[in-house]
Amino acid sequence: MLSVVAAFPPTAVLAAFVGLMHGALFHLLFGWGFRQLGMHLLLGTLGGIVGAVVGSMIPPAVLAIGDTNLIATTICAWLTLGIARLFRFC
Repeated sequence: MLSVVAAFPPTAVLAAFVGLMHGALFHLLFGWGFRQLGMHLLLGTLGGIVGAVVGSMIPPAVLAIGDTNLIATTICAWLTLGIARLFRFC
């Protein structure tokens, strides 16, 4: 029986994990309560996955693990979280 994680490419799994970590860090720095944690984690994960897609379109970066461009993943995760905070989404 295959696990759910094995169904996705390694780039997407790593990008989701990096985005999840940035969502947790964002909540640690700017969060107010426990109710916001889930939204920060979700938005960070989605931003990380979008960053992996964007990072695959640009030339290879200095900071990369395999095909995952960590600079683009980090920037997109923080940009997603910042925009959501600016528009009071979370």
